[in-house]
Amino acid sequence: MTNETESDIRGYVSDCFNHRSYGIYDSDRPSESAYMRLTKLMLEEYDLDHNDVDALAFEIEDMVARHIMENSPKFRDDDE
Repeated sequence: MTNETESDIRGYVSDCFNHRSYGIYDSDRPSESAYMRLTKLMLEEYDLDHNDVDALAFEIEDMVARHIMENSPKFRDDDE
């Protein structure tokens, strides 16, 4: 059983969505992260604001962290 908390996992999930890599075709410029693309979509296409983006990002991270904690064998009690 691991000692990681839901908050730890949320941080890892956030890192995944914030990751920017250098693309195959444009290696001198990093690609946009998933959160950057989501922000652009919500702000420019649907006229939402940064509070909406932040709230959705929190919900996504929370949902994924809970799913990991509920389903990963790392969080099951070994005594059962």
